[in-house]
Amino acid sequence: MRTAWRLFASPRLGLLLLALLVLAAVAGGTLPQLDRLAPAELDAWQTDWPRLAPAFDGLGLSRVYGSIGFTVLCLALGANLLAAMAVHAVRVLAWLRGKVPPSHRMVGAGVLPPGLARHFAVHDESRHQEFALFGVPLLHLGFVMLVAGVALNTPARFGAHLELSEGEIYAGQPDKLLLETGSDPARIPDFRLRLDRLHVELEAGEHLTGLRADVTLRDKGGVYRDTVEVNRPHAVGPYAVYLDKNIGHTAVFDRLLPDGRHDRLLVNFRVAPADWTEAVPLKRDEIVELDGQPILYRMVLTPREQPAFQLEARQRGKIVFSGRLTPGESADLGVYRLTFLGTVPWAGLYLSADPFLGLVFAGMACLLAGTLLSLLFHPRRLRLRRDGATWRVEAWALRDDWRFARRWREWEKAR
Repeated sequence: MRTAWRLFASPRLGLLLLALLVLAAVAGGTLPQLDRLAPAELDAWQTDWPRLAPAFDGLGLSRVYGSIGFTVLCLALGANLLAAMAVHAVRVLAWLRGKVPPSHRMVGAGVLPPGLARHFAVHDESRHQEFALFGVPLLHLGFVMLVAGVALNTPARFGAHLELSEGEIYAGQPDKLLLETGSDPARIPDFRLRLDRLHVELEAGEHLTGLRADVTLRDKGGVYRDTVEVNRPHAVGPYAVYLDKNIGHTAVFDRLLPDGRHDRLLVNFRVAPADWTEAVPLKRDEIVELDGQPILYRMVLTPREQPAFQLEARQRGKIVFSGRLTPGESADLGVYRLTFLGTVPWAGLYLSADPFLGLVFAGMACLLAGTLLSLLFHPRRLRLRRDGATWRVEAWALRDDWRFARRWREWEKAR
């Protein structure tokens, strides 16, 4: 059992598990992760890489952080660090209680060397920098908190992609969200969010240099306005609203139902940043099912100042409409009538909630504090015993404390 315990608490095992965790984190941070891709990005990934995308998914490389292997790796590393911290705590207590043999001994007679005399000028026994012993436990504790935070946050986090057009309101509709794998549908946010205006800034007409959105939010705290940027999310209770880099144009329609009711139909088209200022035709094919009536839409949208919408609608293999619409013109699809109103910009948003993110940051703070404490300070203890004219000095120091070893050699030479 003792051998098994030492193996379980072995630093070599910890380094191996940590190396595997780093590799997994690098893979999850660099490879395309299906849980973090926006709908347009997911379609592009699967379309542009038809062979590589299924291979990544089969090997579990497309959902690294949500995999069972990643959770098991985090738990194993956390258990190893706890065991190592317990072993080190036992050694620290033995060190503090004086049950560890001194690392240095010096015996002499008469007057103490000047350096030692300064140390023992006030007391016969001097202890200092013992707080540095807690650097390694604090380092281990930081690792444990970090690993525990990641392991707990992975199944508890919430993430969803959302596309909003200018003037459109999200009011908790589940069909507006594309949930990430593992996200709990019961945690869908119930606040109201409206995209008021989208600002897109390009450099030389090609490179996206600025993207921000003016939004209006309403929750239990009231109604307020804010500007959301790519690197500056907006916090709404436990949720954070991010802007991703997906933008485009929305074709806006007024839909007239047979019973005389009107509602809005929005069709989003993704645009590459380089084509944002150009009137480039945008294509999209999709089966739209409204009121139980599936209709195949083949659509081409030409945005900017003079928008136009080319539509071919098929129902049960028959063409029910084919033509080009400008703002104000209508298309009769039989089950309903569509009137093309024009275009507005849309932006991709990302909603997330990480309940244990604070534990992750606290672990990072402990990790940094323990590292600095271990690197900048060394635990030392000196004890002086006198027997008449004879004196004996015992010192406890770590093997890698080269500053103290050099000072000890100086004291021995001055003896």
